[in-house]
Amino acid sequence: MVNDEQNLMYGLDEFKFKGKSLGFIEEDSFDWGGQEGEVTEIRAAQKKGYPVKIIPKSNGTIKPAFDLIQLSPENLMATMGGALKKTGEAVTGWTAPSKLVQVTGEAVIDTDSGQRITIPNCLLSAYIGGNLNLTSVSKIKCKLSIAEPADGSAPFTIEDRPADAGAEG
Repeated sequence: MVNDEQNLMYGLDEFKFKGKSLGFIEEDSFDWGGQEGEVTEIRAAQKKGYPVKIIPKSNGTIKPAFDLIQLSPENLMATMGGALKKTGEAVTGWTAPSKLVQVTGEAVIDTDSGQRITIPNCLLSAYIGGNLNLTSVSKIKCKLSIAEPADGSAPFTIEDRPADAGAEG
């Protein structure tokens, strides 16, 4: 008999975008943004109760959203484009892009419960939000829009994490 706990998915352990860990994500801010698939119901005048045919139009989708609270210049550039400001070799700031930027790449989400979600092709949309006070923090509000991979493979996968995944960090 399968242990029911093995089928639970919970806890955000690490979020990587384009192979880079983005750091701290605000507690309770990660939301799958799931949307139900669409169908067209065909109804007949002679059948008053239920449709006579149901035609699927689209699968259910996800559009993950989260609040990144580690506002390093590197994270600002990784999520919104722009450029790093340097004094000598030291990074001392970030400059916002003056033109439209599309930040695309692979997202990998590791969970505390042992799963890995891989999204091979997504657009990361981000902006600075939150508050500038002493009771909360400013944040980079992020949303992933998932696109079909160029090779036509699955838009995302959920698998068991490799046994050595915890040691990668």
